[in-house]
Amino acid sequence: MDPMSAPPSPHEALRPLLWSNSAAQLGAALAARVSRAAATLAAARLLGPEGFGKLAAALAAYEMLRVVSEAGLDTRLIRRAAQQPDLAAVESTRTALLKIRIAALAIVVALGIAAVAVGVASVALLAVLCVGVIGLAVAGSVQAMATGRLEAPRLLPLQAAAGIVFLVGVAVVSFIWRQPLAAAAAIGVCDLLGGGILLRYVGNPRVRGPEQPAWSARAALREAWPVGAVNVLATAYGRLGLAVLAMTWGSSAVAQYGVSYRTVEVFLLAAGAVAGSALAVTARLDAPDARDARALLDHLIGRLALITLATAGLVAAGATFLPALLGARYAPAVGTTRVLAFALPPMFVNGLLTAHLYGRGRYHTVLRIALGNLLLNALLVVLLVPSMGPLGAAFAVAATECVNTAWQSRAIGLRLRSWAYGIAAASLIAATFFLITGS
Repeated sequence: MDPMSAPPSPHEALRPLLWSNSAAQLGAALAARVSRAAATLAAARLLGPEGFGKLAAALAAYEMLRVVSEAGLDTRLIRRAAQQPDLAAVESTRTALLKIRIAALAIVVALGIAAVAVGVASVALLAVLCVGVIGLAVAGSVQAMATGRLEAPRLLPLQAAAGIVFLVGVAVVSFIWRQPLAAAAAIGVCDLLGGGILLRYVGNPRVRGPEQPAWSARAALREAWPVGAVNVLATAYGRLGLAVLAMTWGSSAVAQYGVSYRTVEVFLLAAGAVAGSALAVTARLDAPDARDARALLDHLIGRLALITLATAGLVAAGATFLPALLGARYAPAVGTTRVLAFALPPMFVNGLLTAHLYGRGRYHTVLRIALGNLLLNALLVVLLVPSMGPLGAAFAVAATECVNTAWQSRAIGLRLRSWAYGIAAASLIAATFFLITGS
């Protein structure tokens, strides 16, 4: 047979779907980010600093409830939907219902803690927000189902509609009543409605006859809990530097670091979109051996390596304009942003490496590495932040991400000459340079 006419390998055949799915997921993430950011800014303006401050504190607890109730089940769902697309609707429905049960327990505990710690008024804010947890649970599972089936483009119009409902609903209610409780209720109800809108993608989840898959909530949790634990550890790791910074340098330093982190965070939306699709494709390629999954990983890292490093360089160069955009008081954020910029390339690669391990069902491997990341970051934060402030917190993140790349690459079995190790080394050198120069 003519080599030129040979059929493409499995991973080559799935590449177009991976990229189209990633583009749709990125579009959905941008729509969600823009709608929530615009609604939040509208609420902040209409409620004023005092009212919005109360709402912001409740929103932080609301986000933690979402992370806890997800429990790693959506990552499990992506893998199962990729391997058995025809049964994905049933799996998605059962996953969402299990998440709602977990959320109900977490809400009771959270409201009890809030009642003791901060008083009844704050409990009321959190309670009305928690209406939306059901919608978030449904939306997360529907999105996981579409990702696993590589059908994110079909879900995109529904996600855009949900974003419009959220923006209009929260803005209108905040404008009419201008009370934190009303805005919190609007957020909760709009999130609930958003989950209902996305359910249109699922259609009829029933499966008749012998194809009805067996289901055990205990088995699902036993499989997914390492992913949930990774999410909790990642949340703690992301806030550890901020906590120590607040205690040692005060709120002004936290603001400087916050500006830098938000600037860099925007560029991670694309990383999340590609990683989700890569997980789904890897799950399909995992049987009977991992050669195609490994070939896909090499392809992705090779294609994106120089792009991520170039993006980090542009972010570092663009940091010069932060004082002009935000005011001279934010001049110290320039150096912090430049250090954090070189956390971007390893973060992007780590998303792909984690997706590869998750796609192959190696959840416990990622959990062990996540625990190591938390311990390393804690050590760096304690050593650097008291003396160096925001720069030290930024370097702790960048260095931890570089080491994370090395750990995950070793777990996968990548060669030292691979792009993954090269990106980690180049990023660590650049971050160290900007840490030393402080500019």
